[in-house]
Amino acid sequence: MNGVLPRLMAAVALLAPVFLARAQTTDLLPAQTRLVSSSGAPAPTENDFSIAVAQDLIVTLTDLQVPAALSSATVVVTQAGTLVGSATLAPPATTATVKIAGAVGQYVLRVFGAPNASYSIGTFTACVAPQSGPSNCIQSASIAGNISTPSAAADPTVSTLSVDLRVVTGGTYTVTFADDKFPAALNAAPNLALFQGSSSIAGVPGGIQSGATVALNPGTYTLLAIAQADQTVKAGSYGIAITGPAGVAPLLNSTFPVGLLGAASPATNPTPQNLTVKVVDFAFPAALADARALVTAGAANLGTVSAAGGPLSFAAPTGPLQIWSFATAGTKAGTYEVDLTSSTASLRQAAFGVNNGNSLAFAFLTPALDAGVSYQATAADFLFPQALQGLQFAVAQSGAILNQAAAAGTVTFTPVSGPVALLVDATTPASGNGLFDVNVKKSAASSPLIFDKTQAAGLSGLFDSQAIIVGGSGSFDATLTDLDFPAPFNDLALVVSSGGTILGKIFGGGQFSFAATPGTYQLTFVATPAVQQAYGIYAVKIVNSAPVITLSASPTAVVTGAATTLSWTTANATACTASGGSWTGSPAIGSGSVALSVTATTIYTLTCSGAGGSSKKSVTVTATAAPAGSKGGGGKIDPGLILVLSGVLLFGLHTRKSKRRRGRALEP
Repeated sequence: MNGVLPRLMAAVALLAPVFLARAQTTDLLPAQTRLVSSSGAPAPTENDFSIAVAQDLIVTLTDLQVPAALSSATVVVTQAGTLVGSATLAPPATTATVKIAGAVGQYVLRVFGAPNASYSIGTFTACVAPQSGPSNCIQSASIAGNISTPSAAADPTVSTLSVDLRVVTGGTYTVTFADDKFPAALNAAPNLALFQGSSSIAGVPGGIQSGATVALNPGTYTLLAIAQADQTVKAGSYGIAITGPAGVAPLLNSTFPVGLLGAASPATNPTPQNLTVKVVDFAFPAALADARALVTAGAANLGTVSAAGGPLSFAAPTGPLQIWSFATAGTKAGTYEVDLTSSTASLRQAAFGVNNGNSLAFAFLTPALDAGVSYQATAADFLFPQALQGLQFAVAQSGAILNQAAAAGTVTFTPVSGPVALLVDATTPASGNGLFDVNVKKSAASSPLIFDKTQAAGLSGLFDSQAIIVGGSGSFDATLTDLDFPAPFNDLALVVSSGGTILGKIFGGGQFSFAATPGTYQLTFVATPAVQQAYGIYAVKIVNSAPVITLSASPTAVVTGAATTLSWTTANATACTASGGSWTGSPAIGSGSVALSVTATTIYTLTCSGAGGSSKKSVTVTATAAPAGSKGGGGKIDPGLILVLSGVLLFGLHTRKSKRRRGRALEP
């Protein structure tokens, strides 16, 4: 039996199909829907949900009429790139429904509309439930929310602050704060108050005075603060520190911006040492009226520096630092850089653009470049959706312009070791938008891109830009679809670009194909809802367009002369060719199978072509000679098989003898 069992097991294994090649489809951007809100429209409420088991669903949108009935409300459900259904409340009705037959998979539910004009806010629920029980809401899919009117533009010089503080160790804490007078003194000292829940702990009325102490028990507190920047500069900053008993970490130790002051650039100081900060005005495309920087460590002001005043050296503690930057344009837009260095290293380098009217300035830092190597920087106007009225750019390093151009094109430069700043000035049409790209690579032929940035100039309608990474070469189809909900877009477009080259673009909707190699690609969208419409929905996808093939053989190992069955499926193919052994010709597109006699070990290959290129898959079937003596005549007999046959023979003889004995016993 030892020789028979392994052969029987091997024979069973050969009956199981084996898939040796299965093509994988890589989609750069799977089908999806996107909702666009016009400027000033309330943000829609959105929820993603999943249905695991197919079932008929009903979505019920209900106006709760709190504090008053909504002026309008719409619920829309999408799946991948498809509009599944929508419903709009028609007053005086307070509910609207959407039915989804055989729902299964991932969905997105969105609700938007307008509140009652008298109250500027309204509330709703959206219940997703089985059609057999409309009130049995599926909690993970259903939502509740409000629709509000955006508030009027607030005073840009006023900033409010709310910070939660957790006290672990009770005791006396000291609150200190100070105006950094950067870039100018605040209009008035910050006003602070401390609460626990709704109860005032300190500062009401009149505000907490800097240096005040307050006794705090363990628990959670909320610090509220309000500050107003200088009315001319419209920007400011101040620091707050709340320190407690010895050995207890401060509850708060930070600097906060006011008004139009932007976020800080972070840096880390590895050891207590003297540092140097400097501000460089590149005077590109024109000199700035002012450019300055502030360095802070927590709430501490370490020093202020301006481009006109030169570098500043100061003592810095170990740990995180923040660099605050501020500038005002001169006659045109401008660019500048802030550098923080120790005696041996650069701790932070940041570059900025300052706009002036329709002259828009941009500054981008590249990765570190090699010293003494020739590089080239290229800027291109994509003429999308309109041509820019002007485009000039420069390459700067160590505070100096290395090369520049007055129009789109390419310049060469040789840097020292480290990053360079790419400076761009784009002049937009009086009422419109543009799109440009700037990139850097080595001057040597066929060098890959080191840096690539696609940037919108002007913001009316240009609402979205994203990068996608391609891991392998392939062909892709980009599809943009206006879902005409609630009305067709006024403007809708998509452009795909790489390295300053447009690979394809769509206006209004449609499809284009493009070939891609490994690297980063830029997608830029333009979407402007129809006139008098606050919202619009479109679908987009970027999918693999090359033929996709699966090929299998069953069995994959045979005795010479025996048969195997090849099975295949294809997608995105218009023609296929077979090769290997007796498999030739043009197999069916879509799916098929064929039985073949295998006379020797053979590699079977299916090659398919289509609009997206060509692909091929192969499978190997191994053929081995039949065991010696398997055809009879003089071969050796397996001892195990002899034992099996002997057992069968003895059992038969025993059975016949038993029958004869029973027969004799029954005779009269």
